[in-house]
Amino acid sequence: MASTCTAQACLPSRGDHSPTYAPPGPLEPLHVLDLLELTGTQIKAARALGMHQSTVCRSAALMGEQFRLQPRRGASVCRYGSNESLRLLRLAYRAHRLMGGQLRIATDPLHQALLAGLVSVQAVPPRIRPSQEWAQLLSQALIDGAIVSSWCHPRVLAGECLPSWSGLITVPLGTLPLQLVSHPPATAEPTSRRKVLLPRLNVTPLLHEALAWHGFQVEQQPISSQDVPSWLKRMHDRQLAMPLCPGLVDPGWIEAQGLVPHPEQPHLMEQLWLLLPQGLVGSSREARHLIRTLRQRVEKAGEASQAVPAEDSLENYAASA
Repeated sequence: MASTCTAQACLPSRGDHSPTYAPPGPLEPLHVLDLLELTGTQIKAARALGMHQSTVCRSAALMGEQFRLQPRRGASVCRYGSNESLRLLRLAYRAHRLMGGQLRIATDPLHQALLAGLVSVQAVPPRIRPSQEWAQLLSQALIDGAIVSSWCHPRVLAGECLPSWSGLITVPLGTLPLQLVSHPPATAEPTSRRKVLLPRLNVTPLLHEALAWHGFQVEQQPISSQDVPSWLKRMHDRQLAMPLCPGLVDPGWIEAQGLVPHPEQPHLMEQLWLLLPQGLVGSSREARHLIRTLRQRVEKAGEASQAVPAEDSLENYAASA
């Protein structure tokens, strides 16, 4: 939610997102439907694909008719419908991406900077989701991998345990500290300084619990307003703080946005996981290279952030709570 490279993050047009790979012609309607599913609206999908909204609408309608899809109103995954035929087609598209040396990797806006500049990654517009949704998207072959924060998991995992889902592998990438930043206060009232803006409760349940345990009041950002300007405006208007990892934002970005460190800093450590499908993708050369690169970037981002004592980790928060 904080890096300038995520403020306008979107998937470039088909001719631009890789010099060596483009979706094959027969799979172009599926490519459009996939981006519609991943972004959530026709407007956002059209912006990500670099095409008119009417084109997205027609393509999605054609896929729905030909594959007899039944829309699932209110669903967060596969809301435009899914069946075994479409899943198999998506698996074929995944295999074609891998043939082209590409993996479609997704994550939320806060961690999008970890994917910046990776030529083997077909990035998609970032979106905040709970861990279970990322797992479902992988199982449906809508994406080939996802960087997931432990704060987005429904429960604390003890020790070195990792979350598990059928057909998927979970790769630990490392840990990062989060810090609270806010605009300078317009009032000296102390109560106005203990309010934090977070994603919805169902998306980051453990982060909500941790900050409430530290005595902060939590406000939730509407799911429809996840772009950086919307977060900054709500923070400013309501005098709210926001957690981010300083090592994942561009140098000087915090100052350029008029933000300062919050005077009270609860120690918040997140674990990062890379979810991959079992089999060919998870064991591919591209996946092994991605894992090495991401671990190096996470380590570097952690070093660039202020050190956080190990005793204030997520596991110890849970133990003390």
